Amino acid sequence: MQHITADLDTSSRIPPAQHAGARRFRTLRVVAALILRETGSRESTTSLGFLWTMIEPIAQSILMTAIFSIMSRNPPLGTNFMLFYLTGMCSFHMYTSVQGRVAGAIRFSRSLLGFPSVTVLDAILARFLLNVFIHTIEFAVLVSGVIWYYQLRVVPDFLAIMLSISMGASLGLGVGCLNAVLFLASPIYESVWSILMRPLMIVSGVFFLVNNLPSSISAYLVWNPVVHVTGMMRHAFYPTYDAGFVSPAYVFLVAGITFVLGLIGLHRFVFDALDR
Repeated sequence: MQHITADLDTSSRIPPAQHAGARRFRTLRVVAALILRETGSRESTTSLGFLWTMIEPIAQSILMTAIFSIMSRNPPLGTNFMLFYLTGMCSFHMYTSVQGRVAGAIRFSRSLLGFPSVTVLDAILARFLLNVFIHTIEFAVLVSGVIWYYQLRVVPDFLAIMLSISMGASLGLGVGCLNAVLFLASPIYESVWSILMRPLMIVSGVFFLVNNLPSSISAYLVWNPVVHVTGMMRHAFYPTYDAGFVSPAYVFLVAGITFVLGLIGLHRFVFDALDR
């Protein structure tokens, strides 16, 4: 009788893999595996492989910065146009790249979502973490290189830099998560979104300062959350820059709302959309 009771007690216990801690570790393993899959698939046709993923945006940024510095030698802030341009462009690219990669995460991992251990959130987190890492490294390399090459006397505010990166990354995660649903639901919306994204750099404060515009224009531009991301990054390198319009709470609010709406949509409609 005692043996039977012991067997029942043993069988009623939750297997180790079902404990909350085990599930968390399983999520970490799945996300890590998806990141490795992503790094292996990117630029696989080149001899440099994944390394080219980091070299290409840095090379493009250097080329674009050199072109714009020739066209405009007097930046609105400071004395070096390259540093002014990079502080706006890199923070802008943090948002656009994360948003685009997260929006395509479901399609990229479509074949894996049928496995019980792989969830939609795993696929999103893997792409999010990888792209935040890539663009943070890109930003650090470019800005450090400009400061070193031109011997600029700049004392960056690292807390403000991290806040700007967090704002751009979270906004990209939220909007990308929502777009992951909308892209699957409507190919027309995806085309319209790509058209709307083209002038976004112009109205996001990459080439100019919102403060220098007439109040009738700047009052509308501050509703663009990306303006707050670039404004915070500029404030990190130019302490005298008046960034009173920047509201991290507004950016995180937009990011949180879009992220929650995206998760709800993915939970309810993603598999129906993928089966079409």
